Amino acid sequence: MDADRLRYYLPAAARSRAQVVSEDGGWSIFIPGLPIAADGHTFNEAITEMVGALREYAEDWQDHLLDAPNHRQNWGLVQLISLNDDDQLREWLVG
Repeated sequence: MDADRLRYYLPAAARSRAQVVSEDGGWSIFIPGLPIAADGHTFNEAITEMVGALREYAEDWQDHLLDAPNHRQNWGLVQLISLNDDDQLREWLVG
């Protein structure tokens, strides 16, 4: 299954719920309800850090979080992360 098909069949996973906040001369980005966040001195740096955080979350999910009750429902997000390259994830984050 490719990322475009996943976006079609899993609309909740296809929409980025990321929120970006300018604070203290830098930028923070987070996804409410998930333990995924990043920050940077510039907007682009924060987005790049968030892509890395998403990749790390997907690895952790595959390794040990998939059976955790508060992470089990994130299967679609993990698949979306796995099927997209970094540029596609950046585009997904910023809409």
